[in-house]
Amino acid sequence: MTIDTLEYVKKLEAVGVTRAQAEAHAAASRNAIVSGLATKADLETLGRRLAARVTLISWMLGVNLAATLGVLWKLSR
Repeated sequence: MTIDTLEYVKKLEAVGVTRAQAEAHAAASRNAIVSGLATKADLETLGRRLAARVTLISWMLGVNLAATLGVLWKLSR
């Protein structure tokens, strides 16, 4: 994501903000926005963690289903 800080500064100057204040505001806003963004690496890490959890849940459901079917089969005899 890119933020056009020059355009931001120009818009602030157009409404009477001094250049120094506009530049400081643009830099602070950019830093605040960019620091909160997820990176591609963040998303890849999250994807791996989610995939691992889905695998674990699948195994847990499979074992639970097998145990339940075993109990039901034993009770039906």
